[in-house]
Amino acid sequence: MSKLMIINCAADTSMHEGVEKRFHDSEVLASSVKKGWESGSCIAHIHAPPTNYEAWENHTKAIRDCCPVMLQYGISTQTLEQRREVVKFQPEMMSVAVGAHNMAFLQGDVMMLHPRDEIADMMKLCADYNVKPEFEVFSIGELWMINDLLDKDLIKTPVLMTVFFGRPGGAWSPATMKEFLHRVSALPEDSIYITSVTGNTHLHLETMAVMEGGHVRVGTEDEPFLSPGVFGDNPEHVNRIANIAKILGREIASVDEAKAIIGL
Repeated sequence: MSKLMIINCAADTSMHEGVEKRFHDSEVLASSVKKGWESGSCIAHIHAPPTNYEAWENHTKAIRDCCPVMLQYGISTQTLEQRREVVKFQPEMMSVAVGAHNMAFLQGDVMMLHPRDEIADMMKLCADYNVKPEFEVFSIGELWMINDLLDKDLIKTPVLMTVFFGRPGGAWSPATMKEFLHRVSALPEDSIYITSVTGNTHLHLETMAVMEGGHVRVGTEDEPFLSPGVFGDNPEHVNRIANIAKILGREIASVDEAKAIIGL
């Protein structure tokens, strides 16, 4: 087990009831990302509207101008053609949903299906721009899709993925320690997993990831509450999991150390 632990800060707009929707402004987003980086995160998972390419560019520039954190472009519901536009801004990573992207939030359902040929084209696009694909894994069956890509030599190891628990909608899986251990036990060899949890048990599973040698994604997008009803801003979430990691003997990876771990 590596002593180094990666913290990904999903610092973007929260989609949870009772939490203000924020970060449409690039400078506000960049400020929050910088605070997360200063607290220990080495990756910032960010969003903009799928076809607002100017917003993607502005967000990227604002963050690059204030800190050296790696950028991971979210919105894995984007089409291949939309991805061709945003990849030009050269993020280090890009999220790829290998299964049906089916989530239910307050403002409406999010549904998208990426067929295997489209995912294959996304892998080629990432390779062309030297961008690391970050696979979003909501259920154990999606690991079959990743193994299929490995068998076809469409991706290089180590495979980077985020394993999700508790997201509402058809992509839901129980945010329990039993489900965590079940999912992690089935991961491909030479893979690196980052744990993201929505719901009241998020700290339990994040701590499990620390103990099991995994990595952690925290922030206002995934779970904005430090405890039920107690909102925490991004640096508070990053600080807390960083402190837990240190207590349990894990060191927090710097940007350069994380690049070496994930093969950038």
